[in-house]
Amino acid sequence: MEEKQLYGALTVYRERGAYLRRLEQFEKAKASYDEAFNSSPEDVRMLTGRSQVCADAVKPVQAYADAEIALKLEPGNMNARNMQARAMYTMSDFERSVVMNFRGARVRQQPPYFMEGINQGVETIQDCIGVNSGNVMLEFLPIIKQVEAALPIGDEPVKPKHISRIPQPERKRKLTQMEARKDLTLARVLAMKYLGPMAYDKFFLQHLTSDPRLQSANSGGSKELKLIVDEALRSLCERQGMLRAQRPYYTIKLAEKAESKYQNKYKEAVLIKEREIGTRTAERLVRQIEKSLRQNRIMDVMTQAEQMQMFLDGKVPRTLPDKELYTDRLYRAVGEGYLAQHRLSYTLSERGNRRRIAFLMGLPVGRPKSFDSVMANYPYKFIDIKQATEKVAATLEMCENSTMKCWLMYELARLLCTQKNYALAKFYAKRCQREAQEIGNVPWWLNGLFVLMSGDMQQNNSNEVRIQVEEAYEYAKKLQDPEQVQAFLLKCGEMAAAPVLADERKAIVQRERQILAVMDEAQRVESSVLFKRMSTVPPGRRFSVLPRKDTGQTRAERKHRRQKGLSVIPGPERVLPPPPKSSTLGFQVFDI
Repeated sequence: MEEKQLYGALTVYRERGAYLRRLEQFEKAKASYDEAFNSSPEDVRMLTGRSQVCADAVKPVQAYADAEIALKLEPGNMNARNMQARAMYTMSDFERSVVMNFRGARVRQQPPYFMEGINQGVETIQDCIGVNSGNVMLEFLPIIKQVEAALPIGDEPVKPKHISRIPQPERKRKLTQMEARKDLTLARVLAMKYLGPMAYDKFFLQHLTSDPRLQSANSGGSKELKLIVDEALRSLCERQGMLRAQRPYYTIKLAEKAESKYQNKYKEAVLIKEREIGTRTAERLVRQIEKSLRQNRIMDVMTQAEQMQMFLDGKVPRTLPDKELYTDRLYRAVGEGYLAQHRLSYTLSERGNRRRIAFLMGLPVGRPKSFDSVMANYPYKFIDIKQATEKVAATLEMCENSTMKCWLMYELARLLCTQKNYALAKFYAKRCQREAQEIGNVPWWLNGLFVLMSGDMQQNNSNEVRIQVEEAYEYAKKLQDPEQVQAFLLKCGEMAAAPVLADERKAIVQRERQILAVMDEAQRVESSVLFKRMSTVPPGRRFSVLPRKDTGQTRAERKHRRQKGLSVIPGPERVLPPPPKSSTLGFQVFDI
């Protein structure tokens, strides 16, 4: 059954589109105009209305095409001519827009649409290349010279590059931390200048494109959300580009250079006040970190260090002149906090100290029998370890501060060691030690060595651990109080030298699987049942499937377990059988 056509569809959809355009809901307005176009594609009012909507929604190509179709249908329509001139202005063809507005103004003076278009176009041309732009070539001469110096001279013969038969990927130079910060600051300033309050929408959408929460189990909904975000961000970027073409940034900078003695004095006072507040805040945060460090509250040290790093990220050398100094103090305190964990406790037992060492070195530990201050104050982070690794690696690539590099390389080595990537963890730990040795920072050198020891102890490389302990024992003498670290190192070496008891259970299970794999189906089922029953027998009485020599341990165990007056050694405890149940409904058997 065919769908009935709406009576007066052209008028309904056209007027609805005009109403939505006045509400600035351009996507819905364009959809209504499209429905009207499907009903009657040769209506001039509909074409001019859709052209106006497309011009407002920063789609100048379609706006110009609709206005041109309307002029072909009705050459004397001034509204269509005005829409065509507006579309040319939106496409940044300002001279042609002014010419078309002049032609329309000769025919129609009122309403003053064409006169407004003329004034707008002339003002934009003055902003781009006229009196409002200033002396662009003189003011930006240093930048022009830098660009010319980077380009090769035309007369100089360019040597042909050697074309290798082995394809190699192109390597692009990555931005430094200062260059990335300048690039980000300039992008935000441009967005604020041209978009105004809508700049915050652009920042939110840019952050949303890389947000992992956008990817969910509902793949269809995730794709739809991503399309909406991309379309909204594209529209904002095109709007910003159009506004920047109409009024370049150098014109805005020239307008802001208006000389005002009182305004300059006010800006200078604001900058001085901001520097004072920033210095006071940085000193307060550093004192909090040092206080927590003296009390061995490492978890609080890391939390306060994150707060101070967020504070420093929002500052530039202009607003905080001693930013590098505070960064050094921050990560020097963080290094001392990490090193303070590696200490022995004289209130714990020998087993408690060994458990602490195993916990810090990433070895398996059991349930603690007593309170351990290091394990209680360990800075846990419940985050995705792969995302944390990618974030730390990206920060390390742009980092310029040496002490901060030591922290980033230590964190990266520790995360990789947690993921059992010992080779790469060793690489970054060595880099951390090298960087710390260059700046003369002993705590970070020792922290890098403890990461190396952690990986080697997890792999049971006792010789490597012994060499590292000897090296660190001598290097720790540069500390002010080396006794705690040296005692911890000696205990680590003692634990690494101790023999490791092998767990035979995994080997037994693997051997049983190999035996079952070479049997036929009937014997496999019977043997698997036999192996399960054998696993319940005590190890002294059990027939082992592993090849080994008889050492007489079975006889010794029988002698140890035998009791006086018993001729048979008790086996595994048997449970009572379940009480009998009657099949008769309502009948119950009582054990009297």
